[in-house]
Amino acid sequence: MTVNSHTAGPEGRHAVAASISISMIAHGFLSILARIGAKAKSVLNALQMARMLSTLSNMSDHQLAQIGIQRSDIPKYAETLMANE
Repeated sequence: MTVNSHTAGPEGRHAVAASISISMIAHGFLSILARIGAKAKSVLNALQMARMLSTLSNMSDHQLAQIGIQRSDIPKYAETLMANE
């Protein structure tokens, strides 16, 4: 940080301290939002996987054969679909 006539006096030091405090608060807030976002994404992925497993499990053996899988392949097939997203 450069010290100049605007930051050299007591008023300038308070402005710099306030600026640093706001910056630290903003950084902390963004960090919290990032953690919430990561958890939300994880929850959404789990919900999507559960729904996919449910949908595939509710299909008949004939329908599963039409997409090229057997009932025992459902978990692996769902994981493959999730990995491709």
